Amino acid sequence: MGESPVEKRDGRYRPMRRWLAVSLSAPKEFEEGISNFLMEQGAKGIEELEEDLERKRLKAYFPEDGTEKRVFHALRRYLKSLQGLDPEMSRTKIETTFIFEQDWGENWKRYFKPLRVTSRFVVKPPWSRIRPQKGQMVIQITPGMAFGTGTHATTRLSIRAMEGTLKKRGLSILDLGTGSGILSIAAAKLGAKEVLGLDIDGAAVKNARENVDQNHVADIVKIRKGRIGGIRKRFDRVVANIDIRSLMRLRNPLLRHLKGQGILILSGILEGERDRLGQYYLETGNFQWARVTQEEGWACLILKKK
Repeated sequence: MGESPVEKRDGRYRPMRRWLAVSLSAPKEFEEGISNFLMEQGAKGIEELEEDLERKRLKAYFPEDGTEKRVFHALRRYLKSLQGLDPEMSRTKIETTFIFEQDWGENWKRYFKPLRVTSRFVVKPPWSRIRPQKGQMVIQITPGMAFGTGTHATTRLSIRAMEGTLKKRGLSILDLGTGSGILSIAAAKLGAKEVLGLDIDGAAVKNARENVDQNHVADIVKIRKGRIGGIRKRFDRVVANIDIRSLMRLRNPLLRHLKGQGILILSGILEGERDRLGQYYLETGNFQWARVTQEEGWACLILKKK
């Protein structure tokens, strides 16, 4: 295949990172389930493109880390299991290719346009210019190999949940699994006094810090690489837009890092998983329901700590 391209970082030339791009077409009713499965398998970003009235094309990006064969075989088994629900799934073919990191931004530029995610927020890429309407706030996001451009329902649900629970200024926020940093930036623009965005992925942390800087909220938002167990502080609000397996596993740490009377926002949940996850948190005896919102087959749970 020849030598990998190189890029200059910190004064040195280093091989450019490669990513596995997995593309497939599926009936729209399976879009949410397949997207969620891909995220659980380690996808760092997913494009969702209209193919026709009945099907969508999904393109997921995975870091080249030696797990590519496992991901491919797991996806094939999952898609085969769906054929029992809809014979149309037999038409689904998986296409794979490797791309270099420099190609990521170009892939996003083809379709990432300014997007109104709520009545108050518009998300835009750096290459677009817009004139916000009165009362609107703009979040500028440079797409990287991190989840969160506002195009996915889970991000929109999380931002709306924060709008409803950050009515008082001067609160502290923990954004667990910050991805692109979009939720941390939104929290700062909504009047939070202190925001910590936490992620275990180095590429996400780098991307989030860039986005924080270009939105001029670095005095409020701090982005760190690490796990929730590495911090001791408690917060007025905790938002976690991640996968359900992690939300189940992190119940007790999330509880410990939330102040009394604090609000917990959980997203990245399929509608069918909503009740099971909610009951799992309520059975601790430390939470009460505040609200549930849904969009495009996804759910967001808002819980209040007693």
